[in-house]
Amino acid sequence: MAGFRMPETPRDQINLWPTRLEDALPADHPARMMDLLLRSSAFHELFRTWEREYVLTEGQPPYHPRDLAMLYIYGMLNGLRSSRKLEAATYNRLDVIWLLNGQHPDHATLAAFVARHAPRLRDIKRKTVEIGIRAGLIKLEQVAVDGTKIEADAGRGSVQSEESIRQKLAALDQQIAAWEAEWAVNEAKERGLLGDEIPWSARAASPAQQLARANRKQERLTRAIDAMARRRDESLAGGNEAPKAIAVVTDPDSRSMKDKEGRSKPNYNAQMAVDTSSGMVVADDVNDRTEDSGQLTPMLEQVQQTCGQLPEQASADSQYNTGPELAKLEAMKVTGYVAAIHTRSDNAAPSAEQAEALAAVQAGATLSEAQWAALPRDGEQRIHKEAFVYVHEKDEYRCPAGFALPVLRMSTNRSRGGAIKRTQYHCSSCLECSHAAMCCRDPAKGRIVNRDEYEDHRERMRERMKSREGRARYRRRRETVEPRFGHIKRTLGVRRFLRRGLEQVRAEWGLVCTAINVGVLLQHWEAVQRVLQ
Repeated sequence: MAGFRMPETPRDQINLWPTRLEDALPADHPARMMDLLLRSSAFHELFRTWEREYVLTEGQPPYHPRDLAMLYIYGMLNGLRSSRKLEAATYNRLDVIWLLNGQHPDHATLAAFVARHAPRLRDIKRKTVEIGIRAGLIKLEQVAVDGTKIEADAGRGSVQSEESIRQKLAALDQQIAAWEAEWAVNEAKERGLLGDEIPWSARAASPAQQLARANRKQERLTRAIDAMARRRDESLAGGNEAPKAIAVVTDPDSRSMKDKEGRSKPNYNAQMAVDTSSGMVVADDVNDRTEDSGQLTPMLEQVQQTCGQLPEQASADSQYNTGPELAKLEAMKVTGYVAAIHTRSDNAAPSAEQAEALAAVQAGATLSEAQWAALPRDGEQRIHKEAFVYVHEKDEYRCPAGFALPVLRMSTNRSRGGAIKRTQYHCSSCLECSHAAMCCRDPAKGRIVNRDEYEDHRERMRERMKSREGRARYRRRRETVEPRFGHIKRTLGVRRFLRRGLEQVRAEWGLVCTAINVGVLLQHWEAVQRVLQ
């Protein structure tokens, strides 16, 4: 009987390992490409400017920012996100040891690096975009925008009501005042007995430490109150109901919001714009908004700032579809492919029968019963507004039966898109119509059709989305921005932020997007090398 396999290299066997660290990695290892990329002339001026922020004449020599930036980006690509895991990797991963030339920065140094140099880290992402453009990877023919909820570094138990937060803040204020009064009396007594040198117990925290912890907690509670007030003002200004009076006391910048599974917990809304030709991230942001509305054109403006030009086309899902956003898209001269917000049928191509019925309505012809049955329906199975023809010259609608719907009233409403002028058109001839049952709830009251100042923009978007080209353009989101979020959450493991506070979370999200871009550049290394030489 042969038995089990024996180890090729027993632990007590003497081995001759490579004498140089340089020999530890193969020539085509990603760590080598990462090193060549960040040491190339494309990043020379960035790191040269960065070096001037360091004081090199006192204290221990600092680590070069290029080395720490490479460690963070390379670690992100390999699922090493926390500073402690990165520190451990500098001792037990050959590729990381090679990348840092055997240096071992501790976790505190790594964590402080991101907190201090967040703007410079964002500059690295801009440089990756610049290289992508020069290498011909980023074409800006179309940009796909989407958002996702990522959990904040806070538990569900940290979500508390305004009343509870105010009670805790009042109790903390009283506690701090009592401590300060007690410490003032004790300090005077002890100074009289011991002089200026007061030996505090090594085990107990000093008054200064206790007070500092209390002040930090007080600051978080105050920020939570301010966050609730800001969100309430934003909601009321948009014409919506005031949100629940709750806030996250652990990370007040985060917000309790539902994810795709319908669970409410402290989250951030992470936004991303991806160039569909290359898959590179050309814009990113993080905020505390529960919806994506109003964030499409700001992302495109960031694309323009980063790339020097706007994309030719932009696509987004229905959460981004608001009248003001569609109007801004047209003003930017960007062709939009944004899904309608109402029903899935709004984005589907009409059937042959439906197209024939709608064409007859547009021509003002008398419809057959088959054409009446083919007209599109809304969620309540009534004839869809799409089957009503707007007559610009008369400022009125014409229903499929040929009756006029003149203006009934005008108003200004506030919605998630802001203040919008709205007009209602009313048909008073429904009692005379034999098809009223499929058109309105109560023929005696008649049918009302609403139209706001952005209806022309919506109609143009609906027509574009119903075309074959429009549907094909919109489907490209499935191949670009949507898989990016899946890769970030599943492969990179970014389901929860490790840092607290909006600015620090933005820095962390920027590192994630930078890692995505670097990964794309490494995949197209031959094209990238040509522009780096």
